[in-house]
Amino acid sequence: MQVAIITDRNDALQDFAQGLGCEAEWMKSAEDVLGRAQTPPWQLVVVDAMMAGMDYKVFVMDLLRVNAMLNTVVITDMGEEEFHEDSEGLGVLCAVPANPVREDGSRTMDLLRQLPGLG
Repeated sequence: MQVAIITDRNDALQDFAQGLGCEAEWMKSAEDVLGRAQTPPWQLVVVDAMMAGMDYKVFVMDLLRVNAMLNTVVITDMGEEEFHEDSEGLGVLCAVPANPVREDGSRTMDLLRQLPGLG
């Protein structure tokens, strides 16, 4: 399984990425992902909403227009209930904490593997 991670915090997210247990492609901008999203090698896109200038909702809506089959995860400092309300209707798989650790990556992949066709 392959994952795209949009962030400018590569070092801070290394532990999380290792917890994903798959090949991660580090991307610096939403435009980089959107430019390749029509026929991507990835099954998951991780969006770092903590990145300066990143509006995750705008990005996810743009991504849905390009390829609605891509799964998304958002790194955020919002609480679970607040994030659920804020992201309702976007089809985001889950949110992970602003400073995710290896276990957050493992839980993310466990959720992804529960989806039909990805287990």
